[in-house]
Amino acid sequence: MAVVSSQFNLLRRAQDAESRAAQAEDKLLRTQADLRLAERRAQQASLRLKEREALLEATYRSRSWRITAPWRALGNTLRGRARRGHPRLRLLTRPDTPTLFIECTHTYHSDLNTGIQRVVRNVLRNAPASAARYGYAVVPVVLESNQFVAADPSQVLADKSRVASPGPGVPANASGGLGAFARGSWRLLLRTLTVMLPFAAVQRFLFASPDRFGLAWCVLLPLRTLRLRPWPERGAEPISLDQYASCDGSILVLLDSSWTFPIWPAVQRFRRRGGKVVGVVYDLIPITHPHTSVPHLTIAFRAWLQEHVRHTDAFIGISRSTADQVTQFIATSLDKRNAPRRLAAIDHFHLGAELDLVELAGEPRPDIKRIFDVERHMFLMVGSFEPRKNHSYVLDAFDAYWAQGGDAALVMIGRQAWKTEAFMERVADHLQLDRRLFLVRDATDSELDHAYRSASALIIASEIEGFGLPVAEAFQRGLPVLCSDIPVFREIAEGKATFFDLSHSDRLADALMEFCRMHDVAQRGVRTPQSWITWRESTDQLFAAIMRALDREMAPAALPAGT
Repeated sequence: MAVVSSQFNLLRRAQDAESRAAQAEDKLLRTQADLRLAERRAQQASLRLKEREALLEATYRSRSWRITAPWRALGNTLRGRARRGHPRLRLLTRPDTPTLFIECTHTYHSDLNTGIQRVVRNVLRNAPASAARYGYAVVPVVLESNQFVAADPSQVLADKSRVASPGPGVPANASGGLGAFARGSWRLLLRTLTVMLPFAAVQRFLFASPDRFGLAWCVLLPLRTLRLRPWPERGAEPISLDQYASCDGSILVLLDSSWTFPIWPAVQRFRRRGGKVVGVVYDLIPITHPHTSVPHLTIAFRAWLQEHVRHTDAFIGISRSTADQVTQFIATSLDKRNAPRRLAAIDHFHLGAELDLVELAGEPRPDIKRIFDVERHMFLMVGSFEPRKNHSYVLDAFDAYWAQGGDAALVMIGRQAWKTEAFMERVADHLQLDRRLFLVRDATDSELDHAYRSASALIIASEIEGFGLPVAEAFQRGLPVLCSDIPVFREIAEGKATFFDLSHSDRLADALMEFCRMHDVAQRGVRTPQSWITWRESTDQLFAAIMRALDREMAPAALPAGT
């Protein structure tokens, strides 16, 4: 039997080696194809630039240009005085430079650091180097006064837990507890009114900046009347994409979760001037699993996605599973009245795993360190508290595990979202709270990193996910993963994680018992990191997917049967 077992193990190792070799060869072929595509795009960009330079040279030599020179000089002088010192002027490229405009409105105004905001920050941080391979410059843009304007990258990349950013129309110098409450209330008011009154004119009024006629202007009118200034002077107008005579060769990447912002008129104007539009889709959860969301978000998200399909040239999902869901939505759920003339190409990429704000966040708090300074197994949950994350299911499993004499602890890290009031009350009244059950709702990146490096395993029991970023973050730090058996986790964690069924919490309780039996608690900190891509590699994947999708032949939009 020992000989047979040994031969079986050798055969299995040989098969694994062949599989890894095939995967490596496939990755090499994809990389070579991406490099050829990058070279072709760079050559096309160079040709466009030469053509435009020749056109400009001919214009400068024309008689009409020479005759109107004095008037242009006067206009440039006046405009220069108006714009002097404006920090956003130097952020834009020349109009004849192919540019990737990355839309990041929600992250720019949000106080959050995790989830989609983390993706936006890291893609923007790595975008210039990745885009240069294809001959593109990079400019972040935000929606302001119904147009896309250049944004200061440092504001997008900032640690929002330390540098609070106001929402549209909220005083920029408001900070602290009252300021944070005002910003949150203001954003909630805007989103609610957007859902209740889904009309373009109403949305322009709601999201107008304080110095233009709109809701913020009306709210602040009494302060204006008293000659008080609760917001800093704007100075000159920021540079807008609408000032570009032509956007031919440029790409607008809708990277952020700006679902309740009225972006579509500005998107249409960009397309009419020759630009291409690419939408990044994180998931379709408000549509596919509305019971895990809230009604106003489901309504707003469905309307946003319908508009997306009408005005987008390509979709990029954050996983193959998400891309497949977008394909399914277009095939079966798309409103025929919103059907585009040509169907968008669809591709996908995967997310990176570094916690980018670890250095800025400083040392973890002593209270966080004390949680893990105990000689027992520590299981970690990371993610916002909302129904689809199944925190109740996990706590049920731990109650069963503790009833059987288990000694391991559960640490839950995340902010509270919606439909979890009853669960939070259950945690507050739990007998194991602060003994074997711990709740952290305001962890910094350094504290999250400490938790990943100190825990025994990550538990992620989601009913549905677009990707599952904590899984990748755990892999990068060598933390074992126990995850629910759903398609996207099979996609990113097959062969690397332990899967459990969501049909009954006893399945997870049994997995906990088995894990604690198989793993020595004294070896909790001994790790073998799993290979995972960095955010730089993730950004490379994203831009490669964008170029593939835009270069792909798009079939006429004869909608699939059943729509």
